[in-house]
Amino acid sequence: MGALTILSVLLCATCHVALAFTDGLLGNGNFELSPNPSDMKGTVVLRHNALPKWEISGLVEYIKSGQKQGDMLLIVPEGAFAVRLGNEASIKQRVQVINGMYYSITFSAARTCAQEERLNVSVAPDSSVLPMQTLYSSNGWDSYAWAFQAEVDVAEIVIHNPGKEEDPACGPLIDSVAIKALQTV
Repeated sequence: MGALTILSVLLCATCHVALAFTDGLLGNGNFELSPNPSDMKGTVVLRHNALPKWEISGLVEYIKSGQKQGDMLLIVPEGAFAVRLGNEASIKQRVQVINGMYYSITFSAARTCAQEERLNVSVAPDSSVLPMQTLYSSNGWDSYAWAFQAEVDVAEIVIHNPGKEEDPACGPLIDSVAIKALQTV
């Protein structure tokens, strides 16, 4: 194999890695791929890797649109499913990114309880706590965005509910988690 052929293969492999990332929903970012029924107890996801494309920790529930919580009807903004993060629960996904580039993480969230709720969004070494506002959009959900600069080639995106409520299942619903590369001027 000649030097030019080896260089072409290396360049092509590098291009493939850079092109492997696409803007839009993260893998199963709308949570339409469900856990196996054997990995669920009611709405609670039992295993840390049971939710396709995600790793979970803590009390994470898989919520179907139209499900009732007391007198409240839970609505999902896109598709039929979302996740609810209970006390100290989190969802995490690794994404191929370009080191040094800026990205925006966006998602929809809704409060399910009257208590003050917030979410900690992080991509190491950066993180930020976002207070959950009740803006009452037409579907009851609000959109959030958070930006970061990639410091490695694989970003670990974590959305965490740092709350410690009396009812451990009382936490925000999350749906439509997406990423977008930001163009700098």
